[in-house]
Amino acid sequence: MKLLFIGLISLALMSSSVFARKDKEVVEKTPARCGEIQAYTVFVKDKSGNRQKGSAELISKQHQLAEKGGWNFDELAVYIEDGDLQGFFITYTRPHPCND
Repeated sequence: MKLLFIGLISLALMSSSVFARKDKEVVEKTPARCGEIQAYTVFVKDKSGNRQKGSAELISKQHQLAEKGGWNFDELAVYIEDGDLQGFFITYTRPHPCND
Protein backbone atom coordinates (compact mmCIF):
# COMPACT_ATOMS: atom_id res chain seq x y z
CA MET A 1 0.00 0.00 0.00
CA LYS A 2 2.82 2.41 0.87
CA LEU A 3 4.51 1.63 -2.41
CA LEU A 4 1.33 2.42 -4.37
CA PHE A 5 0.92 5.72 -2.49
CA ILE A 6 4.54 6.73 -3.14
CA GLY A 7 4.16 5.75 -6.80
CA LEU A 8 1.02 7.93 -7.16
CA ILE A 9 2.71 10.92 -5.52
CA SER A 10 5.77 10.51 -7.76
CA LEU A 11 3.56 10.34 -10.85
CA ALA A 12 1.67 13.47 -9.79
CA LEU A 13 4.89 15.41 -9.18
CA MET A 14 6.40 14.36 -12.49
CA SER A 15 3.30 15.27 -14.49
CA SER A 16 2.98 18.67 -12.80
CA SER A 17 6.60 19.50 -13.66
CA VAL A 18 5.97 18.53 -17.31
CA PHE A 19 2.93 20.81 -17.48
CA ALA A 20 4.81 23.60 -15.75
CA ARG A 21 7.60 23.41 -18.32
CA LYS A 22 5.10 23.61 -21.18
CA ASP A 23 3.44 26.67 -19.63
CA LYS A 24 6.82 28.34 -19.14
CA GLU A 25 7.79 27.71 -22.77
CA VAL A 26 4.53 29.24 -23.97
CA VAL A 27 5.05 32.31 -21.79
CA GLU A 28 8.62 32.77 -23.02
CA LYS A 29 7.56 32.56 -26.68
CA THR A 30 4.69 35.01 -26.31
CA PRO A 31 5.86 38.59 -26.97
CA ALA A 32 5.22 40.98 -24.13
CA ARG A 33 2.54 43.57 -24.82
CA CYS A 34 3.06 47.12 -23.80
CA GLY A 35 0.47 48.96 -21.73
CA GLU A 36 -3.08 49.15 -23.02
CA ILE A 37 -3.29 52.92 -22.61
CA GLN A 38 -1.10 55.92 -21.98
CA ALA A 39 -2.24 58.51 -19.48
CA TYR A 40 -1.10 61.84 -18.11
CA THR A 41 -2.46 64.18 -15.48
CA VAL A 42 -2.08 67.97 -15.29
CA PHE A 43 -2.86 70.43 -12.53
CA VAL A 44 -4.76 73.60 -13.41
CA LYS A 45 -4.54 76.21 -10.65
CA ASP A 46 -7.82 77.87 -9.66
CA LYS A 47 -8.30 81.41 -10.94
CA SER A 48 -11.72 82.09 -9.42
CA GLY A 49 -10.84 85.65 -8.49
CA ASN A 50 -9.84 86.56 -12.04
CA ARG A 51 -12.93 87.18 -14.19
CA GLN A 52 -11.01 87.46 -17.48
CA LYS A 53 -8.88 84.32 -17.12
CA GLY A 54 -11.09 82.09 -14.98
CA SER A 55 -10.61 78.40 -14.29
CA ALA A 56 -13.18 77.35 -16.89
CA GLU A 57 -11.23 79.10 -19.65
CA LEU A 58 -7.93 77.57 -18.51
CA ILE A 59 -9.49 74.10 -18.39
CA SER A 60 -10.96 74.59 -21.89
CA LYS A 61 -7.54 75.59 -23.24
CA GLN A 62 -6.00 72.51 -21.62
CA HIS A 63 -8.67 70.31 -23.26
CA GLN A 64 -7.92 71.86 -26.67
CA LEU A 65 -4.18 71.22 -26.29
CA ALA A 66 -4.79 67.63 -25.27
CA GLU A 67 -7.14 66.98 -28.19
CA LYS A 68 -4.53 68.28 -30.66
CA GLY A 69 -2.11 65.68 -29.28
CA GLY A 70 -4.62 62.85 -29.71
CA TRP A 71 -5.52 62.62 -26.03
CA ASN A 72 -9.05 62.02 -24.72
CA PHE A 73 -10.45 63.52 -21.53
CA ASP A 74 -10.75 60.86 -18.82
CA GLU A 75 -11.31 62.46 -15.42
CA LEU A 76 -11.37 65.75 -13.55
CA ALA A 77 -10.75 65.88 -9.79
CA VAL A 78 -11.22 68.98 -7.68
CA TYR A 79 -8.38 69.77 -5.25
CA ILE A 80 -9.48 71.49 -2.04
CA GLU A 81 -7.07 72.33 0.78
CA ASP A 82 -8.22 73.74 4.12
CA GLY A 83 -11.67 74.34 2.66
CA ASP A 84 -10.36 76.47 -0.20
CA LEU A 85 -10.45 75.51 -3.86
CA GLN A 86 -6.85 75.19 -5.05
CA GLY A 87 -7.30 73.81 -8.54
CA PHE A 88 -8.12 70.81 -10.67
CA PHE A 89 -6.32 67.61 -11.62
CA ILE A 90 -7.26 66.61 -15.17
CA THR A 91 -6.38 63.18 -16.58
CA TYR A 92 -6.17 62.37 -20.29
CA THR A 93 -5.72 58.98 -21.94
CA ARG A 94 -5.09 57.47 -25.37
CA PRO A 95 -4.38 53.98 -26.71
CA HIS A 96 -0.72 53.04 -26.52
CA PRO A 97 0.90 53.39 -30.01
CA CYS A 98 2.52 49.93 -29.91
CA ASN A 99 -0.93 48.29 -29.75
CA ASP A 100 -2.06 49.67 -33.11
